[in-house]
Amino acid sequence: MKRYFAFITVAVAALFLSGCWGSGGSSASPPTDVKVLEKDSRAILTWTMESGVQYWIFHANGSGVTPQNCASMPLCYTDVNESSPASVTRGMTNGLPFSFSINGRKSGGPGGSGSAAVSATPRLAGATWTAPLPTLPHPIPNTTAMRGVAYGVTSGAVATFVAAGDGGALYSGTVYTVPNPVTIVDTGITWTPLTTTPSTTVTLNAVSYDAYGTRYFVAGNGGAILQSTDAVTWTPQTSITTKTSSDLYAIANNGANTIVATGAAGTIITSLDGGASWTAQTISGSPSPALNGVAFGYVTSLGAYRFMAVGTSGTVLLSVDGVTWTSATSSLPSPITSSVVKGVAYGLVGGYGTFVVVTVGGYATMTSDGGSTWTTPVQVSTSADLNAVTASLNAAVPLSTTVTTTTNAFVAVDAAGNIYRYSSPDVGTSWTWTKVFTDSGSTALYAVTHGGLYDYVTVGSGGVNLYAD
Repeated sequence: MKRYFAFITVAVAALFLSGCWGSGGSSASPPTDVKVLEKDSRAILTWTMESGVQYWIFHANGSGVTPQNCASMPLCYTDVNESSPASVTRGMTNGLPFSFSINGRKSGGPGGSGSAAVSATPRLAGATWTAPLPTLPHPIPNTTAMRGVAYGVTSGAVATFVAAGDGGALYSGTVYTVPNPVTIVDTGITWTPLTTTPSTTVTLNAVSYDAYGTRYFVAGNGGAILQSTDAVTWTPQTSITTKTSSDLYAIANNGANTIVATGAAGTIITSLDGGASWTAQTISGSPSPALNGVAFGYVTSLGAYRFMAVGTSGTVLLSVDGVTWTSATSSLPSPITSSVVKGVAYGLVGGYGTFVVVTVGGYATMTSDGGSTWTTPVQVSTSADLNAVTASLNAAVPLSTTVTTTTNAFVAVDAAGNIYRYSSPDVGTSWTWTKVFTDSGSTALYAVTHGGLYDYVTVGSGGVNLYAD
């Protein structure tokens, strides 16, 4: 198959370069300002386009690629009729160096000479973090603490981050890439302030995106829950605020109309109809624990889906339906047996559906069998509590025991502004935590989420927000 593909590549290149592809056209001068930005499993190229010119991108593993020599280089690909900015993905393996050259033609004519080769090495997301550029319209949401963030796609098919925090602060954010002809060395988030109707000033602690209904949910103090399908217009879910006055700290959904929010004093509230109505659940135990986090995922070893809620005194609760809750079969291992669990996320480890929990004291542990057994705790942060964790995997993606791609990862943040990445450099056999960012001001980070393609956003104290791709 590879030999056949190489033959096709050579044939296409030969036709293109010889001018036999079309007739009556002419070649065009190559762009002189090609720039490349390396990403996870891809690269972004920009250049100044000329009217009436069709551009082809040649890229291959190695340096100095040209339209003429590409076919003789490893992993040679040709992308036709491209526009700036262009996302190049075919064959782009993380850690391998690639070079890129662009040429053009007019009216189906032969391709001209290629632009000077530019180079990039795709790399895992989450290793490099950037603050929003100072030239953006809203580089930092505000000076209050931002406590929750999530990513989704609105009913208008717009990819959007939503962040929420103290005083009813609510923002939408879209990924911003510096356009040509400016050198594309940074990306970040453009944040836009949002308002609710009626307005709210309560602290908003968590954000969740429901892919089933293409809608966002925000949970906060006093039992507040807000809903939006476009990340612009927000509607308070007043039905729940009449049922409980407890503060809500976390919210999650199963991708099929069930939403669960958890909070102070053992509060668990559930909607089985996409947020239209809510009921309060009960859990055993006294005193009732604060439930700081909740997540949903598929437990591969059980062949079943579960919600997991976590909180004070090492509390770990499980539910099949979001209504009936039971304690995990096995308690968290020492030394975090009775720790405050701050957050939980679901993702893949070695191809198995896994819940990762993070705690006060900077510890992390995980379970791939729904809480029956836990890994030996690792003190990821020796300087501060771990406040939140996220995974690069969308829980709605079907799982396979053979899925062990290196782009699967967990990212955790702590109260001193540090960011940690948990992944396997050797495709699933040696998973380790690595510190990837340290904030010089030790600004607390409260929440972190993954985006649409292996990117991440974290928010925290003083309106701080960072982006990684």
